[in-house]
Amino acid sequence: MLRVARLGARQMSTATGRPDGSYRRFGRTIGTWMVGTAVLASAGYYVGKDEIDAFDHEEPASELHLSPGKQFKGLPIIEAESTGRERLVVLGSGWGAVAVLKTLDRDKYDVIVVSPDNYFIFTPLLPSATVGTVEFRSVLEGIRRITKRIRGAYVEASAVDVDFEAKCVLIEKPGEGRAWLPYDRLVVGVGAQSITRGTSGL
Repeated sequence: MLRVARLGARQMSTATGRPDGSYRRFGRTIGTWMVGTAVLASAGYYVGKDEIDAFDHEEPASELHLSPGKQFKGLPIIEAESTGRERLVVLGSGWGAVAVLKTLDRDKYDVIVVSPDNYFIFTPLLPSATVGTVEFRSVLEGIRRITKRIRGAYVEASAVDVDFEAKCVLIEKPGEGRAWLPYDRLVVGVGAQSITRGTSGL
């Protein structure tokens, strides 16, 4: 860190009035890193696109629907066609939830992801997207693209409550009300909310 600071401060050589060799090497290193990051991000986007296209002709996920005549605690129940596999419900679409989704055996579980955000953000690349080094689409990945790899379903809703004894999650969709979603296994990856103690702007 100290060496980088000295190189940045010594921008002009006192003898020639031009950038010295150390500063030029520092500039080339930064430039190479930025170009490399852009190339890797672009390559990852197109490789991921081809991977998703390969699943287009595979068996789709079971359609979710409200069970007619069935209720739990006065609210409707969401059901799907039975496949004989365990139903795994994943709450959230952040780092923890996506890490689980990308390592699941798609032949073992029927996966349902519940999250109000239908995308995953690769936060380490956000500064590069801000300055234009990479495109914003290289930083975002749709949750539906991820669930498609494992024949999973996505519900754009918020998890309001969990009844652990009945193994049901209460979800709420804006403008559509609330319903219970049964599960066999549950992964809670909703993250945490920072406590700002009323500080404005944080």
